[in-house]
Amino acid sequence: MSLAELGWRQFTFFDKTNVQDPNHPSEKFSSLKNLSAMCSVSGDGFALFGEKGGAMLKLSHKLDQYFWVAHKFSMIDMSVAGNILATVGEDEEGINSLVKIWQLDRIEKDAPFCLRVIRVCQILASSQGTQACCVALHSSHQHIAVGFRDSSVIYHAGNLLKDKLGKWLTIPTNAGDDNDGEITALAIAWLPVHGATVLFCATRSSVKSFAISNKAVVNTVVHDAKGCSRYSWSFSEATNRFTVGSVEMVYFYDADQSLALDPDGGKGRCHALGRSNEKIQLLTLNNYVILLTRQPSAVTSADDEWNYVVSVYDIENQCVAFSCALPSVSRVFLLDSNIMILSQDGTLSTLQEKHITVKLDILFKKNLFDLAVRLAKRSHLDAESLSDIYRKYGDYLFSNGDFENAVQQYSETVGFLEPSYVIKKFLEGSRTKELSSYLEALHAVGKANAHHTTILLNCYTKMEAVDKIDQFISRNVECDVDVAVQVLRSAGFSKEACRLCEKHKLHDAMLAILIEELCGYEEALLYIGKLEIDEVEKYMGKYGKVLLEHCSEKSMELLMNLVSSNAQVDSGQLLKMFVGDQFHCSQFIKAALEKNKEDSNLKNTNLEIRLRQLQSHDEILPEDHASLLELIDTNNLKSSLHLCQMFGFTPGIVYIYEKLEKYDELLEYYMQRKDFDEIIQLCERLDNQKMWMEAIVYISNQPDIDRETVHYMLERVEASSCLHPLVVLEVLSQGEHLHFVDVRDYIVKWLTEQTDHMQSDEEAITASEEKMNTVEEQIESLNYRVQLFQLNKCSVCDTSLQLPTVHFLCRHSYHAHCLESYSEKADYCPACRQSTVRKETAKEIRTFVDNRSACKQFQKQMDTAIDCMSLVSEYVAQGLFMSSLSNIPDTSSTLRATKKLNGSDSRDRESSFPSNKSQTSGNALLIQSSNPFLEESSDPFTRGSSSSLYTFNDSSMPANPFDSDF
Repeated sequence: MSLAELGWRQFTFFDKTNVQDPNHPSEKFSSLKNLSAMCSVSGDGFALFGEKGGAMLKLSHKLDQYFWVAHKFSMIDMSVAGNILATVGEDEEGINSLVKIWQLDRIEKDAPFCLRVIRVCQILASSQGTQACCVALHSSHQHIAVGFRDSSVIYHAGNLLKDKLGKWLTIPTNAGDDNDGEITALAIAWLPVHGATVLFCATRSSVKSFAISNKAVVNTVVHDAKGCSRYSWSFSEATNRFTVGSVEMVYFYDADQSLALDPDGGKGRCHALGRSNEKIQLLTLNNYVILLTRQPSAVTSADDEWNYVVSVYDIENQCVAFSCALPSVSRVFLLDSNIMILSQDGTLSTLQEKHITVKLDILFKKNLFDLAVRLAKRSHLDAESLSDIYRKYGDYLFSNGDFENAVQQYSETVGFLEPSYVIKKFLEGSRTKELSSYLEALHAVGKANAHHTTILLNCYTKMEAVDKIDQFISRNVECDVDVAVQVLRSAGFSKEACRLCEKHKLHDAMLAILIEELCGYEEALLYIGKLEIDEVEKYMGKYGKVLLEHCSEKSMELLMNLVSSNAQVDSGQLLKMFVGDQFHCSQFIKAALEKNKEDSNLKNTNLEIRLRQLQSHDEILPEDHASLLELIDTNNLKSSLHLCQMFGFTPGIVYIYEKLEKYDELLEYYMQRKDFDEIIQLCERLDNQKMWMEAIVYISNQPDIDRETVHYMLERVEASSCLHPLVVLEVLSQGEHLHFVDVRDYIVKWLTEQTDHMQSDEEAITASEEKMNTVEEQIESLNYRVQLFQLNKCSVCDTSLQLPTVHFLCRHSYHAHCLESYSEKADYCPACRQSTVRKETAKEIRTFVDNRSACKQFQKQMDTAIDCMSLVSEYVAQGLFMSSLSNIPDTSSTLRATKKLNGSDSRDRESSFPSNKSQTSGNALLIQSSNPFLEESSDPFTRGSSSSLYTFNDSSMPANPFDSDF
């Protein structure tokens, strides 16, 4: 082994075993003992061997053998593509080379079917015949090339199985140069991306490649390899890589290199494999290069003149995977991806690759973790197993003090290895830099938690790595941003924390840092101004008070813009920031009320501010009272009442109690204030017995009450007529602080009035008795005396009476036809009937007027009516607003109005004869009319009733039932 190879690590990744005969398992396989192979190729599950005499052997992976004769005279080379085989040989002596195309899966006459025979010597345009010595077939069956001993090459593109062979392309390989010699290697690479074919040609002295496109050579590259022997090369269609083994080196050429205009002088990668040894054969299998070399045997004997060495090289990992010296080797070939070694004695050996776990164990024992990682990746080992290799590699480096490389290996374990395992190692050693690198890897794949973020930022702050912090903020690292902000704030990196908050839109933390730590009040206002309306409202409610103290103008400007916007703003939440700042609060409320005039909270707050301002003044003007009453929110009177009570604003309290109709509480409030005049006025206005009783009890128990107040109260009680004087005296008698002299005038006046009433009643009784006597006499006269009807004119038409006539005891006489005209029934005198109706109407009116609930009914209707004028007009139309009842209204009209107010109809009570519907403006009792029955009757029955009708105009009863309340 050369010194160059000693730079590569050597392992035994393959196990060499002898192949046993499948028919005799206890014996070695030796069926190929007499095989003299000229060439060999490997196919899918089989291997083909060509003997010099033209015979072919097919060996399957089950070691089954199949023979046939491909050429009758000689066999030189062959190429296989799937089940298609191309062979080069001669069927007769002389220069008459043939290329035969065989279909291996089609057997006819004990041999594969020969699809086509090509006489290639006739195709080559040469003045002198030359023998074909090499053939190349592409797996697509669309390309074929044939090489000759004079280094000539011909190429054809087309379907070899179906199409007729057309014109061949002669490749300019300098066939006349004697130094090149015969073609020893030929391979075809198809590049579908470029639509070109690359043809590799090698002789014993040179290696060239030709780029062919559109049936023409477009580029020629002369490579740096100095040729190769017939069997020391290999080509892989999977990678389009041409491998050449020269005496000193092994070269690797890619097909893409041949298309470049400047292919770097045709140089390829090379390794000094098997240097200074004769290369007998070269094969490639995946990433391995298999070399069969020989060198003179160190032990001289007649049988073993040469010492053969089979070596397997891992080019990617730059190591020797296997190497073994054998005394006699005939050929190395591939059978179903297995490396087979054919000895000259006909025995077969195979090299079986060890399992990946065995290889890794070998590498672990030698601490070759880097190679183990590469080998595991190439073997597509699962991620968890690969992570375990990285962990072991990291532990090895950490134990040797290589912390920087160790953390790189640990970073590869993220997602599989518990982070605490690595963090603990670096924390104990205070390796802040390396620890930060590992934590960065955790964050990069989103596997970090809040604790990891805290440690990482603590590492940055400990190292004062501002650039690292900036990178952390700039990158879209998945982490717990809240924790990161908290760590930066605690370490004093407030500006960096602000940047992180702004990037991730953490408005709360951002404003907290600006206001509480950086005192950047203007920056905070600018930041808030860029937010959505609801967020502006939220943060102004939270930080508005502080901002108002330091930037009052800009804060108010922001608030004004907020409340004037079209968005729905809860102004009540913003009022908290104005605690102790009545000036700015008033400005804000004024602006807010312009936008929303029905905001109860704002109105109450505005009322509170005004009450506080006026509370500091010594005297409050009436104008101030009026302005404050305007601020009371009628939709939230209870809150306004609470404010007025808190600041002792009496007009507001009274106003609200009146609005709420809480007269009992208002009376109690007056009592608390000992405002006797207001108490009396309230009771007089409401005219409520209960309230009068409470007022009398309260005033009678006051020790400091003056006599004038008591006199005034008794006067108003007497005027209201709600309480009987005896009840009033009973209540007053229970007072501890009143004397008889305080109520003497009231008692005397009441007794005087009672005496007057008694006298008046006695006179009325006397008059009534006299009247009764007169009536009794009249009744007796009517019952027992003869009645003379002396009226000679009709009471209706005022003409002389003519029979038939009708006489009434009331001394009215009528023509029969006149009576029928004015009355359907003759039972009643029409003239007297009118007087009776008037008396009944006057009685009903008197009953209605005496009913004091009519006044309250009218007041209630006035309070609830939308159009008060329409209500008054309706009452006027019914005739109930006469200035004096001495002017008797139309009877039927008054009756209808009365019944309407009392909830009944009076039409059934009206007379059937027509009545006068006119009224007078003077004091006349009746208006002249064409109806004769409107005249006053002289009958004693009607006189009394007529006078009694007009007793309704007694001066003690007002004409308008509502005059006492208006």
